[in-house]
Formats: sequence, C-alpha cells, structure tokens
Amino acid sequence: MPGLMRKSVSKHDRFDSMQPEPAPGMTLKTIGLCVAGWVVGYLISSISSVLFFVLGHIPPHQPASTGVMWATAIYGVVFAVIAAVVGASFSRKNALGIGAAIALTIGVAGMVSWYLSPNDAHWTQVIAIFLMAPAAQFGSLFRRLDD
Repeated sequence: MPGLMRKSVSKHDRFDSMQPEPAPGMTLKTIGLCVAGWVVGYLISSISSVLFFVLGHIPPHQPASTGVMWATAIYGVVFAVIAAVVGASFSRKNALGIGAAIALTIGVAGMVSWYLSPNDAHWTQVIAIFLMAPAAQFGSLFRRLDD
C-alpha cells in the first residue's frame, strides 16, 4: 500500500487515484465550467427548437403531418448533438456529465410539457424524450473521445 511504510503521507497517496490533489480553487472553476456548459448547451437546443416552430409556423401542440414530424425529429436531433458538443467543450474532462445534464434537462422539459398539456398532441414531447435527449448524451461523446 502506498505510504504505509513511510513516516509522512505524500499528497500523491490518494486512495481513489494516484494523481495529486487539484490546486485550490480548481474545483470551483470546474463546477462553473460544467454549469456554463450545461446552460449553454440547453439554450442552444431549446432556442433552436423554438425558432424552428416559430419561423416554420408549426403549431407544436397540434397534430402534424408525417413530413413535419420527420423534419422536426431530424432538426431536433441535429441540434441536440450540436448543443452537447458545444456544452461539453467547456470542460472536456467532464463531457459525459455535461451531456447527461443536457439530456436530462431536455427529457424533463418534454415530460413537464406533456404533463401540462394533457389534451394536446404529444408528438413533439415524444421526439424530445426519445430522440433528442439520447442524441444529446451521444453528442457529448464527440468531445470526450476527441482527447
């Protein structure tokens, strides 16, 4: 066991890893970068979705044609991946966590929207929960594997 026979314990004798402890203040910086990545990533996804519906004159809570649903799904997945890549770029060491936070936020927003509109068509929420949220998690892999 590291440090067992020595009289003093070195900073390098951490049980969970053999790396030195982070410098003071680095933890707050890392948390700040992760939160900023999560917020920016989610804003990219949500603002692009709102612009898609507004500029396309598509009512998201009414039934739509199959073509509109496909276009919405493809657009949403592409922008969820872009959002996760940009968000995960804030702290590449924590890319998977940032992607998970973005995905969770997209999924929860879809579920809350579904709950608040029980009598409307739910095709947009289904796209958000089952396609956009997993795509956001997948998008964070691009930043993590790019090291």
